Amino acid sequence: MAPALPRRLLPWLRTPPSSSSAAAFSSAPSRGCPLHAALARRGAPAAASLALYARIREEASPPTPFTFSLLLAALASSSSSSSSSPSPSPSAGCARLAAACLAHAQAFKCGALAHPVVTNSLLKLYCSLGLLDRARRVLYSGGAALDVVSWNTMVSGYGKGGDLDAAREVFAGMPERSLVSWSAMVDACVRAGEFGEALWVFDRMMREEFRPDVVVLVSVLKACAHLGAVERGRWVHRYLETGSFGGRRGNLMLETALVDMYCKCGCMEDAWQVFDGVHRRDVVLWNAMISGLAMNGYGERALELFRRMLQKGFMPNESTFIAVLCACTHTGRVDEGKRVFKSMQDYGIKPQREHYGCLADLLGRAGNVEEAEALLLDMPMEPHASQWGALMSSCQMHNDINVGERVGKRLIELEPYDGGRYVVLFNLYAVNGRWEEARTIRQMMEDRGAKKETGLSFIEWNGLVHEFISGDTRHPLTRKIYALLEDIERRLQLIGYVKDTSQVIMDMDDEEDKGIALSYHSERLALAFGILNIPQGVPIRIVKNLRVCRDCHVHSKLVSKLYEREIIVRDRHRFHVFRDGVCSCNDYW
Repeated sequence: MAPALPRRLLPWLRTPPSSSSAAAFSSAPSRGCPLHAALARRGAPAAASLALYARIREEASPPTPFTFSLLLAALASSSSSSSSSPSPSPSAGCARLAAACLAHAQAFKCGALAHPVVTNSLLKLYCSLGLLDRARRVLYSGGAALDVVSWNTMVSGYGKGGDLDAAREVFAGMPERSLVSWSAMVDACVRAGEFGEALWVFDRMMREEFRPDVVVLVSVLKACAHLGAVERGRWVHRYLETGSFGGRRGNLMLETALVDMYCKCGCMEDAWQVFDGVHRRDVVLWNAMISGLAMNGYGERALELFRRMLQKGFMPNESTFIAVLCACTHTGRVDEGKRVFKSMQDYGIKPQREHYGCLADLLGRAGNVEEAEALLLDMPMEPHASQWGALMSSCQMHNDINVGERVGKRLIELEPYDGGRYVVLFNLYAVNGRWEEARTIRQMMEDRGAKKETGLSFIEWNGLVHEFISGDTRHPLTRKIYALLEDIERRLQLIGYVKDTSQVIMDMDDEEDKGIALSYHSERLALAFGILNIPQGVPIRIVKNLRVCRDCHVHSKLVSKLYEREIIVRDRHRFHVFRDGVCSCNDYW
């Protein structure tokens, strides 16, 4: 902010409000003023907006609620445009903060916070700057006029800021709620990864007879996609087709959310049907379909759809190339992946960290782990742990101790409190008989108190999403589930099944203990639940938050043949469709 600008505003800051100024404030005209029209333009720097406000104070009548609502909205717009720039400077952030505080002080001096429209604009400004504590003080100060929009703004601000507990608190304390209130709370749950809670909040909303709109239904579809809750997603789809909603045709946001949901639930025929029914597509919809095909193991069809997209004249973006590179990864198309990566420059797209990570993952899975390591070391930006983690998985898959040791140590440096990083390196050492190094890694993990991410599996039945963890005993059907798993194991042993315990080593020196641990992995509990409850002929759909281990992969193949069931498992990276003893990934994952 220019140093001279605050000095122009100091006379008004020093002047206390009076009853006469309050009367002038409430009655002064402003909507026809050219200066107000200029203030209404969005995206101007904060200093320019404050300069306009100073001119209004000098040349026009006293400010009105309209004046302050325009000023605060202009400053919020400046904050949004600046924060979305590639590298916003610290000085710009300080200027926006100073401008917000100055505008707040002016609104307070003039008594403008007696008008909810001004209070709401101020709350939105602080939320856009990430200053949620300041916004909270305005909300609970008792000196500002509030309405339902004020509370909605705070729920949304906390949700976007990742503070779900605070969003819950504000939502619970609202004197009244609107549809936007419920929509903001559902969105807050989705952003925080609490997808089950998001559906629960939506159910409460429906019981209170609010009619959902596009925004809340898109959030619900996102929750369904992450949980693999396809029946809930189908309900949303049917609701969209009803006359009461007015249909979804022409709303690309809804169409894309439906395609994404069906793809992430493994229902590719439904996804195709929705996609083919959209006549005016955009690149986001194309990306969703290409990514869905890649995740479901249809790499060739994903690449064909990419070529079709280009033929239709659509310009690919960064997300498009991530989806296409993933398609190459899941099908082992190394040469084609390299060509796709190189072609990005033809469309004026500079490869980002995620693109290098996809290419490194492609090389690593194909066994070219040294080339993948060199790619990550030579890329123009610093790789994140996720890129190194994908390469570490490849080292484990191909039992490459040389590269794996270097990558494993690097990962522990990057994420010293993630127990999973220690476990993978420990297992790699142990498989190669390097027990001294393995013991050192185990001791290091214990000394730092690092914890491994809990494996979770979800399965939907009768409108409810059931959650399982490894060795779970919380479910009401636990006895039946464990009895069925024991029966499955006996039957599999009769046809020659032997557990692969090579990936279950840390803290377990006894082979029998390792076998027991494998027997009750979360996806096996979910699978047993599915066999007990889901009728023959209906696919068993399971969502897992981690990568499927080798033994569970073999187990699912055998169970699909033994019980004549179609089993669809979505793990962290892709889909596995098990039919008649064969997996759609062709054992390449």
